[in-house]
Amino acid sequence: MTHAALGESARMILDSALEFAEGSGGAMRARAMRDKFAQLDQRTWQQIVGLGWPLVAVAEEHGGLNLGLDAMAALAEGTSRMLLPEPLLTNVVGAALLSACDSSAGQEILAGLVQGQRLAVPVFPALAGKAPLLLQHVPDCYPGTTLLIASDSSGRFCIRAVAIDAPGVKLTSAACVDGSVLSEVEIGAAAWQLAPVVADGAAARAAFALAHDSLLISYAAALVGVMDEALQQTIDYLKVRQQFGSPIGAFQALQHRAASCHVDIQAARAMVYEACKATGAASRARAAVTAKARASAAGLRVTKECVQFHGAIGFADEHNIGLYLKKAMVLAARLGGEVQQRVRYARLLAG
Repeated sequence: MTHAALGESARMILDSALEFAEGSGGAMRARAMRDKFAQLDQRTWQQIVGLGWPLVAVAEEHGGLNLGLDAMAALAEGTSRMLLPEPLLTNVVGAALLSACDSSAGQEILAGLVQGQRLAVPVFPALAGKAPLLLQHVPDCYPGTTLLIASDSSGRFCIRAVAIDAPGVKLTSAACVDGSVLSEVEIGAAAWQLAPVVADGAAARAAFALAHDSLLISYAAALVGVMDEALQQTIDYLKVRQQFGSPIGAFQALQHRAASCHVDIQAARAMVYEACKATGAASRARAAVTAKARASAAGLRVTKECVQFHGAIGFADEHNIGLYLKKAMVLAARLGGEVQQRVRYARLLAG
């Protein structure tokens, strides 16, 4: 599938995402932000909120755009192509999850997100037990973040909202290779009991499952954007780098390797946007893990190839091509890479 097959709304989202991410600094800004550990660029985030992107999958009755999974994927692909460092993907999914929560607590958090005052990050895998809880590898825990955590320990599925700055919540964060943040979150018993329930019951379980699949698809789409841009930059390099009096792009062996990368990208993109069309919880879940598995494998393979195409300079941190490999490494690991997704697919088939 090419971008021409996208709907008009998704294409507009993709174009605006590319334009904004490039205009905000692209790889140069991503490099600068990488060294500012656990900091959120409030000015850029407010611009993102002003564009309405966190509301792309929010229902219209809650003031959202309700553009569907393909628009969400297009947003992920476009912004990640320019290495936008803001925690957009988790918050787009978090906003959609909150809009499905028919509670005053959920709507209050959503309103804060819409105003750019709060962040909302679903935690997967969740299904927390009794407090104290220890959640590991939680992404995007910037100041003002509320975690949306599922629990069925009481025999009824519910989603609780836990602010990371609440009393009794301990946060230990570390930087990933691309500058993003992963955290270990310890939630005390009192903090867990005081955390508001934003949704419960069968509807909450279905909304949480949709959020999980949406984030898988978003990460897969982001990987497509990263590897596509990396290959385009590499092809430009192959056209100008000379060896033995000719551009190295004229060498057939390199052409074949580049063509294989192109096939990987197009196959991963097709799987992403086909997953966006899947209907029904079962087919959507299978399609989401398939897309993430293929994109994770292809993203690492293509960006590694792009580094090698650049020769020795590609391995230097000063060259931007390495930023794309680092971003692919992080995205491929989020919610599990190729092997983990294959295991999930087998479990889904087994019922």
